[in-house]
Amino acid sequence: MESSNKISKELIKKYDTAGLKIDRERVLTYSQLSCPLDCTYCFVNDMTTNQQKNIAYLTEKQIELLKNLPEEISLIMLGCDTEFFQNKKEAIEILKKLSGFGKDLSMITKIPIKESFLNEIDKVNQKMKERGNILSVSISIPCLSDEMSKKYEPKVPSPKNRIETLKQISNKGIYTMLAIRPLLPDMSNEELQEIINLTKDYVIGYYSGPLYLNDDRISKLLPESVVESEAKQPHWMLDGNLFKEVVKKGQIDFLREIVKNSGKDFFEGAAEGMKYIRKIQDEKHRTKS
Repeated sequence: MESSNKISKELIKKYDTAGLKIDRERVLTYSQLSCPLDCTYCFVNDMTTNQQKNIAYLTEKQIELLKNLPEEISLIMLGCDTEFFQNKKEAIEILKKLSGFGKDLSMITKIPIKESFLNEIDKVNQKMKERGNILSVSISIPCLSDEMSKKYEPKVPSPKNRIETLKQISNKGIYTMLAIRPLLPDMSNEELQEIINLTKDYVIGYYSGPLYLNDDRISKLLPESVVESEAKQPHWMLDGNLFKEVVKKGQIDFLREIVKNSGKDFFEGAAEGMKYIRKIQDEKHRTKS
């Protein structure tokens, strides 16, 4: 039985209403802080939440709920619907606060991070290790070429700069993953291979997932695509949001294969990657004892 099945529907609804999605052993944080990156594939502006500028990433209510999570929930995920590090000082303060709640933390970013902030993240990581918890950082690079970046991520810092941040985080001994998410159906196999080639030395593994769009975005971004799937709500998304899954046949299998050939692991998502990290940590502790 999944951990979230042991939690009352009323409590799950309470968290969902506050923008905290309980899904299995994790809780995904949804913020009302608008994202400055404006990726053209992003579904957030089509969701039922009202995005705003100049507000906190997490409300006091959300923080209080996260502090009192059911014991069945072991993982807090940050950066699910907006850029977590758009205000780096606030992001560090949130990390410091949440790191004391006795849960593992997983965050994802598209923004390069300066050394001074990386040092702060490392301090949080060390304290969490001492408490027996895990911190991981995922860097998002769903495309690499200038052509694809201009189409899908015109305002996002270059993949080159993101890879450099990935390298720096990895060098500090912090667990890192690469998110090739969403998996863009019009990206070539060669570009996917190049992403793996440039990043495999700095990550414990990779994860990906489908492109979720509404009909309007499908017609703008992929006008020649025929999407036969019905709109549905992904299990990790807040209630009331329906999107179509846009996939290219065989693409995810190709990605799995080239990741395997690189000697790294492929995860269904960051949560599965965190389970893998937990396994590594537990084995280290057993070896020491």
